[in-house]
Amino acid sequence: MKRSRLLLSAILLFVSVGILLCSNTSVWAEDEKASQSVSEPAATSWLERRKVIERHWLDLLGDFPTEIPELRPEMKQVAQEEGITRYHVSFQTEPDDRVTAWLLVPDEARKRPTPAIICIHSTTFGAGKDSTIGLAGRRPQDPPRDPKIGVASGLELARHGFVTLSIDLLTDGERIKPGERVMDTRGFYLKHPEWSIVGKNTWDIMRSVDFLQTLDFVDGKQIGAIGWSLGGHTALFAAAFEPRITATISNGGVLDWHRHVTAWSRKASSWQPWKEGDPPSKSETLKRRFGFYPNSGPYIYIKKFRPYIDDQSKPIPVDFDSLMMMVAPRPLLIISSEQEFYRHKIFPKCLKAFEVYLNWQDVEGLPSALKARQERLGYDQTLEYYETQHRIAPERIPGMLSELGAGDCFSWFSFPGGHSYPGVARRFTFAWFDRWLGRTLD
Repeated sequence: MKRSRLLLSAILLFVSVGILLCSNTSVWAEDEKASQSVSEPAATSWLERRKVIERHWLDLLGDFPTEIPELRPEMKQVAQEEGITRYHVSFQTEPDDRVTAWLLVPDEARKRPTPAIICIHSTTFGAGKDSTIGLAGRRPQDPPRDPKIGVASGLELARHGFVTLSIDLLTDGERIKPGERVMDTRGFYLKHPEWSIVGKNTWDIMRSVDFLQTLDFVDGKQIGAIGWSLGGHTALFAAAFEPRITATISNGGVLDWHRHVTAWSRKASSWQPWKEGDPPSKSETLKRRFGFYPNSGPYIYIKKFRPYIDDQSKPIPVDFDSLMMMVAPRPLLIISSEQEFYRHKIFPKCLKAFEVYLNWQDVEGLPSALKARQERLGYDQTLEYYETQHRIAPERIPGMLSELGAGDCFSWFSFPGGHSYPGVARRFTFAWFDRWLGRTLD
């Protein structure tokens, strides 16, 4: 029954999404061996497979800290307009490091505990969190970008009614160390040679969840995460490793290994960070794209990935489909432009992840898809409607819903155009978070 249900669902998905499958199989097949860890024997339980996948990822990213400092949060109101109060906040993430962020609180959130969403900025050159709430462009001195691009998710979602926390990632915004360049991760690797900036960003989001759960106007069980571009990439990692994130949207993130792109793990001639007086960096390519020389440092995502760049025949133990699988059964939405769906081979990865969601069976040690449905806004209406209109006893509904697995908790959405977050995608975002964070059904 499961096999036929999966086949029928796959056919419907191919028809409804209508994306490019016919002519590009050979392009997608070239990295097929990149996710060997998820090709375990069928008899292996998902809980066991997930542990194997997680270990492979941590071997690349590095383990998270075992020392967890007190949060010691600081929170200061700086503005109030359009029914939203803005706070500047910071909290401890490591003993010698603090996350800085903007917290936007709609007036409506004061009336009852409200779901909160962590908003993760794209690649900027010093603006960081300011870009996420519409205070600046890519640089602090630049005006906010065109709203049609959709950068300011922290502001848009707060206007929609959610509490939002827009953080600075390390090496951007307020977290650029004095005298160093934006996005220069070499200092981080001097301090943490066995970790990765991806692991560090994930850890900082975990600490962001800790902070949000201290606020009495936040529903601590309903916390989402969203990001665009670099933020979309980061949001998926955060959701995979932080089980308290209830629902996630990854928009325009690179979800594919590109071994020719040295940013995954540069072979740095020097691991010493740039200091005042060193020659500035000047990339004609970046100037053409952004209109200025960003003078950014070498951003190194995963230092331990270097062997897979040096020897491109070496099989990579995990791919981003397995990262999507680790989020299951919690809701996950993947958004990208049509061209990005093609370039990053996203569609076949989604189909692999969808199998895990569709065939989900609740198991001890992992979240319950059925319990999540029962706790969402609207479940009472489900029971009432089908009892009065169809004479289905309320006690039968859980069994019916359990047969859905978590198939509708995973989805994807593509749009025409360039690397952006246009209105059509943002409206999908509002609906997704309303549905799975239980803000409103109106």
